[in-house]
Amino acid sequence: MNSPREPLFDRLLALSPFSERELEVLIATAPSRYKNHTIKKRNGRGTRLISQPTAEIKLLQRLLIDHELSGLPIHEAATAYQKHCSIRNHALPHASARYLLKLDFKDFFPSLTEHALRHRLRLDTAYPEPEIDIICRLLCRKPRNSDVLCLSIGAPSSPFISNYLMFELDTRLHTLCVSRNARYTRYADDIAISTNEPHVLDDIEQQIHRLLLELDYLGITINKEKTVNVSKKHRRILTGLVLSNSGTASIGRNEKRKLRSAMHALSKSELPGEAVSHLRGKLAFLYGIDAEFVRHLCARYGFPNVAAIRLPNERPSDPNHERPTPL
Repeated sequence: MNSPREPLFDRLLALSPFSERELEVLIATAPSRYKNHTIKKRNGRGTRLISQPTAEIKLLQRLLIDHELSGLPIHEAATAYQKHCSIRNHALPHASARYLLKLDFKDFFPSLTEHALRHRLRLDTAYPEPEIDIICRLLCRKPRNSDVLCLSIGAPSSPFISNYLMFELDTRLHTLCVSRNARYTRYADDIAISTNEPHVLDDIEQQIHRLLLELDYLGITINKEKTVNVSKKHRRILTGLVLSNSGTASIGRNEKRKLRSAMHALSKSELPGEAVSHLRGKLAFLYGIDAEFVRHLCARYGFPNVAAIRLPNERPSDPNHERPTPL
């Protein structure tokens, strides 16, 4: 790599706690400074590789996003990782439509490589090549047995960068759907398209495959096994939310029943400690989707908010055990 003594290097040096030599070494070795572990996939089929950068690289990634790249374009159809957005913003626009098409990208983050990032930065910014090289090295990891850098699940910068890299695809799909009286949203690797007109979604699906071939710099492909094309006659689920025929999106009656049951067990001191933490986290997540249900459930069992949920005889271990939350 060329010596990174460019304006971007100087700006990062001024923002970071590192010496000039330390920053040079971190940039040169950043793609390899990741710790890998696996987690089970939500559907129970296989595992997912999580690659977390070291604390030093995380800091530099955040500095890049906050001070250098925050102005890069992200389409409004991208609902994941956006402020004041949740899976509800992805699902609700499709709840009242008669027909729904769901598509899923295969190996989404690892498929977005430095080639895509270089391509977009050359088009959208005035960074010279040495600075683009710095950006790619800091934001991408080097997988084992590969010379191509890619985004990783676990890097704090990957969500923002993935939305940025998808901007052209999001824009063109949005335009296509508007022209066909359809709605389009994307939540990370999940695409949702809906319409009230029959046969439209079949054509749009074919157009998407052609568009991905045209935008080959992205390197992403559709996971055909997860493609779903349904109507209101069938149960419709988007990113875990149930779409009702009345036009609402919620976690569904069964999940709400489980949460009520867990809260009842909690009130009887019959819920294990680890289950209490899980319940608290689940309700905190659900608050962004159905705040009214969460507030009602908390009030019913005497809790002022989600953060206060604990066993009746449980006390915080220290004054900072629970941080104040807006819930």
